Amino acid sequence: MKACIFAGPTLPPQDEARAQAAVWLPPAKHGDVYRTVTLLRPSAIGIVDGYFQWVPSVWHKEILWAMQQGVHVFGAASMGALRAAELAPFGMRGVGRIFEAYRHGVLSPYADEPFEDDDEVAVVHGPAESGYLAVSEAMVNIRCTLAKAERAGVITRETRSRIATIAKGLYFPERNYERALESARAQGVDAAQLGALEAWLPAGRVNQKREDALVMLETMRDFLARDPAPAVARFSFEHTTLWERVVAAARETTLHDAEENGVLEELRLDGGRWHELRHEVRRTLMAHGATEAAVAPATEALARRLAECRAQPQEVERVLAEAQRMDAARRAREEMPLAVIERRMLALLKDAGEYQPLRARADDKLSRISARRDLPDIGEFSHLKLLELRDWYFSRLLGEEMPDDIEQCVRELGYADLTHFHRALFSEFVYREDAGLPAAPLGAATRLADD
Repeated sequence: MKACIFAGPTLPPQDEARAQAAVWLPPAKHGDVYRTVTLLRPSAIGIVDGYFQWVPSVWHKEILWAMQQGVHVFGAASMGALRAAELAPFGMRGVGRIFEAYRHGVLSPYADEPFEDDDEVAVVHGPAESGYLAVSEAMVNIRCTLAKAERAGVITRETRSRIATIAKGLYFPERNYERALESARAQGVDAAQLGALEAWLPAGRVNQKREDALVMLETMRDFLARDPAPAVARFSFEHTTLWERVVAAARETTLHDAEENGVLEELRLDGGRWHELRHEVRRTLMAHGATEAAVAPATEALARRLAECRAQPQEVERVLAEAQRMDAARRAREEMPLAVIERRMLALLKDAGEYQPLRARADDKLSRISARRDLPDIGEFSHLKLLELRDWYFSRLLGEEMPDDIEQCVRELGYADLTHFHRALFSEFVYREDAGLPAAPLGAATRLADD
């Protein structure tokens, strides 16, 4: 039975645990679970790592949809633990200490501190080619390490508590042991204990996220070895308008890693180049595959045959089965380009020498934005502010009129919805402002930043 596992910095590509038979995918982002179920048809999905903040996170509803399709979904360690704690009542299977902490709201021995923040598991890491190298430390790992140091007699309970509080106060991209100990010294924490802890850390530190991920792998392996029946949903799944929009957008993309997604985000901002490449890909695919015009005559022939043999029930059944096979083949031909179109666009960018500059820009943008702590959430923007943001993009950056049908424009550019479009525009606005690139007039920039 096929298992698909989303992992990155917690279980990087070089980790020996990846020897387990499974389809290993990059950290999950919005739409990836839907695309995985649709394209790969797994029996089970395991979520360890997932993107967040400036990349839309894996959606609760797509996980519910996967379970409704009969897929067993497991979660642990990081984003997986978060989603599992939230969706456990609906049948998602959480595994490990971090999942239990999120589920119950407390991580022993920190009983006086609620365990509920996303930043307990958040880290900053490099792209796939770096092996998702983590450049910060997860707060939950620091907590578990300090608790182990207290049990080992390296530090006292008071020192453990003070260092944990100091580490929690650090912005998560800057959170690591060195920064936490430096701040602890500055705040007068016992120097002898800090020195002992520093000497103990190389061999004593705990990677609770990895430990939980390994338990999830073992749990999934044992579970699938029993050849389980498909999952049975404990809920009624509602096909809302928003869900259908997300599905339509998800069908337009493949499973990209963070680097590729960043390149595509930069490309989308240049609407003209996006449409040019997309048209070139579609033209190439159409030249090598059947078109609707080629399928239609065969469909009409089946309809005529069906009308001619209505008096023969067995023949009707046979013709209907043939019609269903033809319809499935037609849909497969139509959907195949949608599943690979962005992958082909990325290949064209590489051939044209455009991929690396876009990647460098995406990396610089992410670095600058991650360092900003003062940015509001796009969900807090008023309707007027969003209109100003759109006007800045179309009139100032593109030199175009704002389209009458903004939602159609957003769909054609490959965004999941208006929220993702606005998030991309705001990221571009902040990036240009931070990097000193030409952008909107100062007055408009001030309004958008200060409203």
